Amino acid sequence: MTEKILYDKKGDATHITLNRGDCGGLVSDPMAAQLASMIDAANENSKYVVFRSVGKDFCLGRDSDGREPGRPADAMESRRRSEVVFNFYGSFRRSKIPVIAATQGRSLGFGCAIASVCDITIAAGSSRFALPEMGHNIMPTMAMSSLVDRVGRKAALYLTYSTEEIDAYTALAYGLVSRVVDDDKLDIHLDMVCAALDKAPIPAVLSVKEYATNALTMSIEQATDFARNMHSAVNTSKGMMGN
Repeated sequence: MTEKILYDKKGDATHITLNRGDCGGLVSDPMAAQLASMIDAANENSKYVVFRSVGKDFCLGRDSDGREPGRPADAMESRRRSEVVFNFYGSFRRSKIPVIAATQGRSLGFGCAIASVCDITIAAGSSRFALPEMGHNIMPTMAMSSLVDRVGRKAALYLTYSTEEIDAYTALAYGLVSRVVDDDKLDIHLDMVCAALDKAPIPAVLSVKEYATNALTMSIEQATDFARNMHSAVNTSKGMMGN
């Protein structure tokens, strides 16, 4: 049986790949749990994570395979069932190392959430993004939670209410992705980012992620003090010497 998720350690990087080109990279709940564990594990032995998908589309959403049958009995049961997805999103946010994604084709629902919650997302020009849940009578705060610290309010509400598939450059304007490149240059730009991370000292890589994660919720004064202290502490650490 073909593995649905490919996991490979290359140098200082962990590479995680959705290997479901036959169904557009759909992710089941058991897969989401496995992916979260992989990202958590990468923090122990890697400098960064590369997240990709094979096939013409990045991820068309969630797969019902492996999901508990029937409707949940009450709100608490519904909450328990959804925890696997929230924990998956949380694995990106609690990761001490950056997660880099490269997308192609469509990223819908769960796929759009993955693209948004990664630290850096490089999108091929062919990429399309959408949150179609409202069109299927699903109230999508689960997917919206992946956007809350990634895109602005107007962008998040437009994606949610309109259910429109937006192109890569609109996603770039929204802050959903970091960079848009020609389809045939996607691998080149991903390799460029990876090469920069390979060269960077590990204390700097970890500290940049820590600062970006925490400064967002601070006042300007607090964020400045945090930067001041990190700058002094990290740049004088042994791991930075000679860099």
